[in-house]
Amino acid sequence: MRHLLRYAALASLALRAAALHADPARGDEGEAWWRAQHAARAAAVASLEREVAACEEREAPPAYDGVAGYVTRGRDGRWREVEIKRCDQQRADLEAARTELDQFEEQARRRGIPPGWLR
Repeated sequence: MRHLLRYAALASLALRAAALHADPARGDEGEAWWRAQHAARAAAVASLEREVAACEEREAPPAYDGVAGYVTRGRDGRWREVEIKRCDQQRADLEAARTELDQFEEQARRRGIPPGWLR
């Protein structure tokens, strides 16, 4: 899971670096730039979708709906309560990535970028 977060962070940094080198006012970005930007955003969304699915399968299965947690015996023999993880942070990250992708596509549409450049 941590490697997915690192991947998303690195992809975000790469996108920002590429954006700094292209000057939209001068028309520096071309088809390759738009394709790379879209592909990186789409890859981040796909990665986060897999992360959310894995988290839900592992941490928050449907059988735990409506259950706040469960009690188990620890290694020391004491009873302890374990809170059910709801994968809220992963879902929020996925929603943010989807929003960023949608905003990027909207920006491309407004700038008259051909839809084929985003495939």
